[in-house]
Amino acid sequence: MDHIRQAVSKAREKRIGTSGAMGHGGMARSRASIDMEQIGRINCNFENFSDNRIISNEHDPVLNSYRVLRTRVLQKMESEGWRSIAVVSPSPGAGKSVTAINLAIAISSSENSRVSLLDFDFYRPSIARYLGVDSPGSVLDFFEDEKPIEQVAKRTNMPGLLLMANERVSRRGAEFLSSSKVSNLLSMCSNELGSRITVIDTSPILGCDDTIALLPNVDCVLLVATSGQTRSADLVESKRLLGGTNIVGTILNKAPRPSSSSSYYYY
Repeated sequence: MDHIRQAVSKAREKRIGTSGAMGHGGMARSRASIDMEQIGRINCNFENFSDNRIISNEHDPVLNSYRVLRTRVLQKMESEGWRSIAVVSPSPGAGKSVTAINLAIAISSSENSRVSLLDFDFYRPSIARYLGVDSPGSVLDFFEDEKPIEQVAKRTNMPGLLLMANERVSRRGAEFLSSSKVSNLLSMCSNELGSRITVIDTSPILGCDDTIALLPNVDCVLLVATSGQTRSADLVESKRLLGGTNIVGTILNKAPRPSSSSSYYYY
């Protein structure tokens, strides 16, 4: 872990030290946009959305809950000039991937809002499976210098949603996520792909060091826990590891209130 902590420290210093070349919220100055016609198309399978607890239509009872979450997250992020948010959890099974997907869908459904959804869980990538996407390609190809962002990003059949999925496992996640490649990728999502927000699914923060390595490169995080499953000690330790990272809120999944159809609390 020592080499990861050293890399994280250097990344934080680099991010602060280069603030003169960055815009508000740590974003790079605007560059020429990528022609969206260069970005390939990919189809999500809507038939399986409800089975995977993904927002499936305008009448989905889950949608209102995520609209509330979307509004609160956007208000905070845009007031601070933040453009990237990582969805994290202490351990597997908390619902972070579903939360990341539904948050991205809710934001992209806003007028003129393009969102990039990235799968940075290199131990158990699941976004492509939840969305029912066949042959989605891999964001790892970008980190391994195999493909440029134009070939890694995909336009989906959900207006405004760009996807950088993954189907491969990698044990080099911490190495990739503490490198300059990730800050370059996030900058391109905002500036060249024109994303209002970039939503990132991550590995559980207590399971490996990938997410710790990523933290200096993201503007903020959304922490996801599960009622009756996430231990309070794990939640405390996760917040300790998040350190000085901006936390926009905490989701407690599977904690329904009698007065609401919401499947989570937000605080």
